[in-house]
Amino acid sequence: MLQVAGVTKRLGGRAILDHVSLACAPSEVVVIAGENGAGKSTLLRVISGLVEPDRGEVRICGATMADGAIDARRHLGYVPDATDVLPDLLVGELMVLVGELKGAPIGRRGGDHDATAELRATLGLEAVWRQRLATLSFGQRKRACLLAALIGDPWLLVLDEPSNGLDPAGVRLILALIEQRRAAKKGTVLATNDLAFARDVGGARYELRSASLAEARDG
Repeated sequence: MLQVAGVTKRLGGRAILDHVSLACAPSEVVVIAGENGAGKSTLLRVISGLVEPDRGEVRICGATMADGAIDARRHLGYVPDATDVLPDLLVGELMVLVGELKGAPIGRRGGDHDATAELRATLGLEAVWRQRLATLSFGQRKRACLLAALIGDPWLLVLDEPSNGLDPAGVRLILALIEQRRAAKKGTVLATNDLAFARDVGGARYELRSASLAEARDG
């Protein structure tokens, strides 16, 4: 499971996160809401090991997200809201790179034998597999980042504004994926300002305000 304990982070002298704690158990979805600038993305980056907290601890499946966090990162897939990653790579090259980094090689040709074949078809990436990321639309790049995050079948999926930039079919696909993860007893943590999407996702809902996390109010 995911355990976030007493995480504090200051940026530019301002407290972004102040003793924030949360947990995500198997089959659970945790939804984090909050105004723009409230610190949602910072919290997700701390959980994903991209930002080091000033205080507190993050554990994924018992492994701490510190000191290199190799064991913890094996259980993690992260999709940022921004999609400007390695724009000169082909989509297939990105997947090969991520697979090698995760110790889950997918095959350089991206053929039917690799572990991404079914999922990349579901995500609509077959037609752009040999295109450069810079040539894709925002929604296509977002789908590519999602596929990269799912390589290695991570226990925890972290999604920053997952519905942003997606058409209705893409949103339905994300919702179906989250349901599949629930059924497989995997965890998902996401941040969103899309209230309709949050309601459709369900799960435990929290709001980040004044650097603190609290249960979300109905509405």
